Amino acid sequence: MPTTFNVISLGVLADIDTTEGNTVAENAASLVGLTLGDIANPLWEQTQSFSPGTGGSGGGNTTAYDMDNNASSENFRINGGANQTFDGTSIYNATITYTDGTTATITAVIFQDTAGNSYLAPEFSANADQLALEAGPIRSLTLDSLVGNSYSGLTASRQTSNFAVCFTQGTMIETPQGERAVETLVAGDLVQTFDNGPQPIRWIGGRTVPAIMGMEPVLFDKGSLGTNIPKRPMMLSRQHRLMLDTVVAERMTGTRQVLVPAHKLSEMPGVNIVTTLGFVTYWHFLCDQHEIVIADGTPAETLFLGQQACKSMSSAALEEVKNLFPDLVGHDAAIKPARTIMKGARQKRLINRLRENAKSPVSMA
Repeated sequence: MPTTFNVISLGVLADIDTTEGNTVAENAASLVGLTLGDIANPLWEQTQSFSPGTGGSGGGNTTAYDMDNNASSENFRINGGANQTFDGTSIYNATITYTDGTTATITAVIFQDTAGNSYLAPEFSANADQLALEAGPIRSLTLDSLVGNSYSGLTASRQTSNFAVCFTQGTMIETPQGERAVETLVAGDLVQTFDNGPQPIRWIGGRTVPAIMGMEPVLFDKGSLGTNIPKRPMMLSRQHRLMLDTVVAERMTGTRQVLVPAHKLSEMPGVNIVTTLGFVTYWHFLCDQHEIVIADGTPAETLFLGQQACKSMSSAALEEVKNLFPDLVGHDAAIKPARTIMKGARQKRLINRLRENAKSPVSMA
């Protein structure tokens, strides 16, 4: 597993590890009862990239950042910044509140540096808590009770989380009058859908974010998905799903057309995750239902309002969407996806078969 992963910054909190030279966070209980994040300042907006510092976790237990802070000053970086010295960690029974108001309970791993900068860590294995951390954009975290405060340290290799489901600025969307850049569209404009002809946009929004921490776009070279598909280089967010059309999917699922996230196609020739951009502007829009539209000549989804809805939307944007679609936001069961959504091992097998057999992901035959 990676030693670089996403964490959520919780701000500067009371020091939980007041005495060095042992493996106990003596003051961990002082955080119990705190609620971190709110509607105006949702936690998902505080997602940061954690990476090893100069010394990393190299002292003592080399597989973890040591809590005794004795053998060495083990350090890490946030968003590639200056070294921060690891101090302590504890685990809490906690309640997550998502931006749609739903909740989940987890055991939350909290860690600090020696200045009290505090972070919510991902899990070190794929478990139910990690699923909850990725189930939707997190508004707040309440620390309900202390589970444990005596640990050797923070495991250095942990799970990763990705966010954002949207088009990048400049993506050309097919309309009844021809192609238009996504950023020029407004609510009420018609877009050409794959299944239902021209359909009006009900909501559209854009947001500029740092192209780091899972926000890096996926670049598709011209023709990387099929003959003239896309018709020009195209960039999408990692989680934006494309509609594949291939006999390989039909053999696996009984249907030729399935939806797969953009980043899963990065193993195909001509598809790469871009890590050299400073910032990227993402756009997303809604129709009355989940639709397939044509983006740069490629079949791609509109925003799908389930619990994996676009994580890069601001709280104000989410509130606007909720006002338009109050029965749909955050409830997967209420929404019918435009195509079968491939997941997990089947998704990986599909991509592997396409690559190994040099098959085009979108044949449209």
